[in-house]
Amino acid sequence: AMSNNKAIAVDASRKERIKEWVSRPGGFGIITGCIMFAAITVMGFIYPLVGPYGRDEFVGESLEGPSFAHPMGLDQLGRDVMSRVFAAVPADIGVAFLGVTIPLIIGTTVGILMGISKNKTAVSVVASLIDGINSFPLLIIAIAMVTFLGPGLFNVVIILALMSWARYARIARTKAVVVLQQNYIEATKLMGYSRRRVIAKHISPNVSSESLAYALSDFILVIIIVSGLSFLGLAARPPAAEWGAMIADGRTFLGEAWWLTIFPGLALCWSAISLSFVVEGLSRRDRGNA
Repeated sequence: AMSNNKAIAVDASRKERIKEWVSRPGGFGIITGCIMFAAITVMGFIYPLVGPYGRDEFVGESLEGPSFAHPMGLDQLGRDVMSRVFAAVPADIGVAFLGVTIPLIIGTTVGILMGISKNKTAVSVVASLIDGINSFPLLIIAIAMVTFLGPGLFNVVIILALMSWARYARIARTKAVVVLQQNYIEATKLMGYSRRRVIAKHISPNVSSESLAYALSDFILVIIIVSGLSFLGLAARPPAAEWGAMIADGRTFLGEAWWLTIFPGLALCWSAISLSFVVEGLSRRDRGNA
C-alpha cells in the first residue's frame, strides 16, 4: 500500500511539473510545434513501410483526383501522391537535418577556438573568411555551387556544410567572448582547472546553447532551400520523391490537377510552421525568463 501511495505521489508530482512547464511562457507553442513536427516525421518513416502503394508504383489512371482509395489523388504518371508526399520526408527533413547539424558542429567548434585563441593573426584571417562567406546570400551561392558540382541531394548537403558553418562560427565566437568575461570562468582559473576542462565543462555548453537556438530557426530556412533547389531541378533527381520537385512537376497541371501541387506544398508548410511554433515558444520563454 505504501509503495502504491508513493507511486501515485510521484505520478502526481510529475504531472504538476509538466503542467507548470507547459503553463510557462511559450509552453503551448513548443508542445504544439513538437507534436506537429513529430507527426509528419513519424508518418514519413512509417507510411512508406505500411502504406498500400510504393512511391514509384503505377496504381491507376494519370491525374485521377482525390478519392477514398487515393486521398491525395494520383499524379501525371498514375502514382499515388500520398505515398510520395510521405516518402519525401526523409529526403527533405533528413537532408535539412544534415545541412544544419554538420555546419552547427563545425561552426561552433571554430567559433569557440576563435573566442579563446590568443593568436590575433589567425583569428583575423578566419574572421575575414567568415565575413566573406556571410556576405553572399545562401540561396544564390547554393545555386551557383550546385551548377558547378552537379545536381543531387548529397551535393546539397556538401554545399550547406561549406557555406553555413560561417554563420554558426560568428555566433559562437561572439558568445565565447562574452562567456570568457564571466566571473565563474575566472573562478575556474583560480581553482586550477585545466584549460581543456574549462572549455569542455564551462565554455562549450554555454556557447552551444546559443548555437542550438539559432540552428532550430535555421532548420526552417534549410528545408525551404532544399525544396527550392529541387523545384529548380538542382537537388532531387527523378523519380525521387521530394516536395519541391513534386511542386515543380505539378505546376504544369495546376489548372486541371491542383492536388499535385497543393499536397506537397501543405507538407512543406506543415514542417516549417511546426518548427516556427517551437522557435517562437522558445523565444517567448527566453523573454519571460529575462
